[in-house]
Amino acid sequence: MASQSSPSSPSSSSSSLSSSSSPPLIPGLPNDVASLILSFIPFSHHARLKPTCKSWRLFLSSKTLFSSRQTHRSLSHLICIFPQDPAVAGPYLFDPRHLAWCPLPPMPCNPHVYGLCNFTSVAIGPHLYVLGGSLFDTRSFPIDRPTPSSAVFRFDFTTAAWEYRAPMLTPRGSFACARVPDSDQIIVAGGGSRHTMFSAAGSRMSSVERYDVCRDEWVAMEGLPSFRAGCVGFFAGDEEEREFWVMGGYGQARTISEVVPVDEYYRNAVVMELTSRNGGGRWRETGDMWEGGERMRLGKIVVVDNEVDPAQPGVFMLAGNDIFR
Repeated sequence: MASQSSPSSPSSSSSSLSSSSSPPLIPGLPNDVASLILSFIPFSHHARLKPTCKSWRLFLSSKTLFSSRQTHRSLSHLICIFPQDPAVAGPYLFDPRHLAWCPLPPMPCNPHVYGLCNFTSVAIGPHLYVLGGSLFDTRSFPIDRPTPSSAVFRFDFTTAAWEYRAPMLTPRGSFACARVPDSDQIIVAGGGSRHTMFSAAGSRMSSVERYDVCRDEWVAMEGLPSFRAGCVGFFAGDEEEREFWVMGGYGQARTISEVVPVDEYYRNAVVMELTSRNGGGRWRETGDMWEGGERMRLGKIVVVDNEVDPAQPGVFMLAGNDIFR
């Protein structure tokens, strides 16, 4: 989910709207009042409203809009869905409050790569980040072997355009990823090169990195205790005792009859306690989430923010027709 917000201050927004040189947003109304009315329009309708006039296009493409929505607590929670390779077909936004869909433009396309999958998306303010993934590169050999990607793209909701950001230090797909709460930083952990076209193949890794959005810079952190891919990451705890959890996934692989590769799935999680805003502590392992023989692998994991107690998010697992909490 992406929450629309803005780093600009309300005071600067009001001064810009009140400028005598700016065209009126709605004739007969002060720009402060008109901007408040326009700020309540769902994002899914912005593309149709921008061609109305120049003043609406400028306002709906400015940081003033997001500052006004933040000031009046009119932030929208949007669900971003990637039906396929985002460089071929753009993602879609769904507004659950207004039951409206909105297409986004495709990501910048590299003519040498295709089939991007197993990437991760993270929303911070008015930006959507797409990190890593697994893809095929026509310049590599053999051509049918997937490789991990280190590319990072950012979609700016104010300009409705994609841009390149600093790549990760280590290419990876199928990795754990989460935004550090109340900050402009992202942590990625583990991952590998597995592609959705292959059920059991690809590399695994244990490296961990931290991304500073403002500096556009990646910094290496202490690696996971062991190789882990296909895992999920989330934060728990309050500001004083904040922990980064990496749950499930698979590590080393074994073969059946020395032919069929089979993954060894983890039944536990590893946790890092963040000791400061700019660093992390050491990893510790938790106990198994279920007994041996009860389950062989982790299902799809969804982490839902807890509005009552933000320090304790809801963690749900979908396995077939069953939902576990």
